[in-house]
Amino acid sequence: MAAALMETETGVSMFAALQGSERGTWAHSPLFLWMAENFEAMSNAVVGKKVRWQKLCEAAAADGLTNRNGEVPKPETLRTTWYRVRKTIRAMQEVQEKTEAEAAAKKASRLSEAMATRDKEADTAGDLRLRMEQADRAERYATSMREEVRDAHVKAAAQRQERANQQAAAAPERQVEPSDPSEFITLDLPVIKGVSSRAYRPVDPKLPPVRKGEVSPITGIAWRYGDDLPGYPSKRNYEYERDWLRDVGLLLRHHHPTNLTMTPEEKFVMRSAKSRIPNLY
Repeated sequence: MAAALMETETGVSMFAALQGSERGTWAHSPLFLWMAENFEAMSNAVVGKKVRWQKLCEAAAADGLTNRNGEVPKPETLRTTWYRVRKTIRAMQEVQEKTEAEAAAKKASRLSEAMATRDKEADTAGDLRLRMEQADRAERYATSMREEVRDAHVKAAAQRQERANQQAAAAPERQVEPSDPSEFITLDLPVIKGVSSRAYRPVDPKLPPVRKGEVSPITGIAWRYGDDLPGYPSKRNYEYERDWLRDVGLLLRHHHPTNLTMTPEEKFVMRSAKSRIPNLY
């Protein structure tokens, strides 16, 4: 598969911006940057297929693609890195779509205001018909621009839904048989003040994520605030959901200075963390 992925000709500016967004302990790894630069080709290659993550790890090792620590990535690291690449680029695309739609609306508003101002300057009876015709044309143009903006929003929403469906179809099947402790992995997370040691405990990559509504085997209480987030600590390592919200909330804010780049699931968890924990950060 690695030989089939080539750098695309579109999205050059977005990839450049992505590479320039590195900061501190969250600097992107060579593996992350390679996936971002070849995002379109890799997306097309894995949609609708069961991804062979171990085979991709071997290919990454052969090409010298490592994680941020310079280590050969494990299958779970490769999968979570690809998830973060998709999430980051999807967020940038949504921001770009929103910016274009707002620009179109502002353009329509400026043109409408300009025509209205010109109409006011006509002060003779002979200009009345002209002003009325100009106002009619301005209204028709503004209406068409509003429809164009609305269509752009509808199209953007459909594209986001289509991407979500493709990603759901491409997700690997979950295996419920527990792994041997020697096969547990440690998530590639930055060390942040205030985050407990539970966040950095090894996890079983074969177990499915904990879902909202499932009952904690420790407390017997159902989890209330969303599912496990890919790439972040699992609720399996926690006794109380408040502790999980604190750790994940701090990690989310470290990764996302603003909620604009978060997925809807991440936004829900962040809002829940802030509402449950005063002075979270």
